[in-house]
Amino acid sequence: MAVNESSLSRTNNFDALRLVAAAAVIFGHAHPLTKSAEVVVFGNSVQALAVKIFFVVSGFLIATSWVLDPNPLRYLRKRALRIFPALAWLLLLTTLVLGPALTRLPMGEYFSNSGVYRYFWSNLLLSPVYALTDLFSSNPYPTAVNGSLWSLPVEFLMYLLMPCVLVFSRIGRSNTLFLAFSVALCVVSIFSLRAGRPAPTQVLYGTGFASVLDVAPYFFLGSLFALTRLKKLLDPALALFGIGLFALIQPESAKSMEIALYLVLPIAVLSFGISSTPGLRRFGRFGDFSYGLYLYGFVVQQTFLNFFPAMGAWENAGVSLIVSLLLAFVSWHLIESPALKFKSRKNSK
Repeated sequence: MAVNESSLSRTNNFDALRLVAAAAVIFGHAHPLTKSAEVVVFGNSVQALAVKIFFVVSGFLIATSWVLDPNPLRYLRKRALRIFPALAWLLLLTTLVLGPALTRLPMGEYFSNSGVYRYFWSNLLLSPVYALTDLFSSNPYPTAVNGSLWSLPVEFLMYLLMPCVLVFSRIGRSNTLFLAFSVALCVVSIFSLRAGRPAPTQVLYGTGFASVLDVAPYFFLGSLFALTRLKKLLDPALALFGIGLFALIQPESAKSMEIALYLVLPIAVLSFGISSTPGLRRFGRFGDFSYGLYLYGFVVQQTFLNFFPAMGAWENAGVSLIVSLLLAFVSWHLIESPALKFKSRKNSK
């Protein structure tokens, strides 16, 4: 979501891929937000599949960035500059502009409400809080102001965990431990979430353990392709063959469906990402709007539903995509791009 390491080479399709994934999240969210039937692709809702695509791309690019410059301080600085400035700007707009505009509370009561400040600071510290006073309490999907924020602490956890596992693996001068950890993560995820048993309900730092287990394997699978000879498998023809085979066979059980997705999705996503397709490879020439689009989509969708509760899923997705893209444009040029200039020059791209 937040990573923009595609600037390692601007002749690839990663900018276009992430922008399409962010738009797919908005389209997917439009269905539960309007109480419409979810669209399911390969055993996942559209928005869940799009987030997994983000994690595959993020794992690949973040691992590449670490290999190019394995300095912990510079690494964390780059990660923080990519995530927090845009997030802080979003939270300020939400609490200081949207909240006062839509709340039914008197202004004095709104600004004296501790929940306003808890919403800002908890979300800025990546401990998700979804309710902001009485906002969206009458919406078809009530109370949740920005449901997309759940993924940010998971992503940042992956930023911290991946270098640790890689360093321990490299002590033995091989990637065997990293490979074993990635496979073990996939196995734990399958048996915890897809084996017909209740999903884990533990919540740590505002994030459900099940949410972490659902997407973490995709980050590490993406990292594997950056760190090992698996990169040789990245070929558009092989990717198309895998997608076609997956669509044709359509595994019946949830376990086999997710296992097949582990095998197919990283190859398909990264084969397309590293390719250089005319037209698509220049998607980022005006800026990288995918993170902003992801951040603003949910709250914009809820805002439209606040005024038009009978709005359908397609209508909500369409108008929200346009407005969110405009907000993402402003966020990139006003906040994100200037913040990224504070990166260390060494391998900062």
